[in-house]
Amino acid sequence: MKLIINIFLFCLVSGNLYAFEEDKKTFELTKEIITQQIEAFKIEDAEKAYSFAAPYIKLRFDNSDVFMKMVKENYEPVSNPKDFYFLKSKIVNGEIYHQVQIISQSNKIYIATYSLTLTGSDWKISGCALSLMDQESV
Repeated sequence: MKLIINIFLFCLVSGNLYAFEEDKKTFELTKEIITQQIEAFKIEDAEKAYSFAAPYIKLRFDNSDVFMKMVKENYEPVSNPKDFYFLKSKIVNGEIYHQVQIISQSNKIYIATYSLTLTGSDWKISGCALSLMDQESV
């Protein structure tokens, strides 16, 4: 009986460790996608930035130029940050969420919450909510 319990516990712990490692890999991959999109915004590579957008976003914005214009007008801290740092990450209902602290060119601090969805075998950015914090960066 002890052997069966030990085998069960081993499988349970091993499965959880495997899931944790898979989540960790997925978080790193999706952080890199966000980083690449921000870098594309900074050098004004609209096509590359648009390539990271989920199909739903592409339906709303017909082409990369329209998408880039919207981002510049509504998400300036994201399109031209002075710096950014990843904070928390989580998986909810199969989607990935990352909180990113963004420091704008005017030293204001924002929290951007990105959502990413799996499209086929690729993770795509499905949204970004931007909130201004009450403090400024030094």
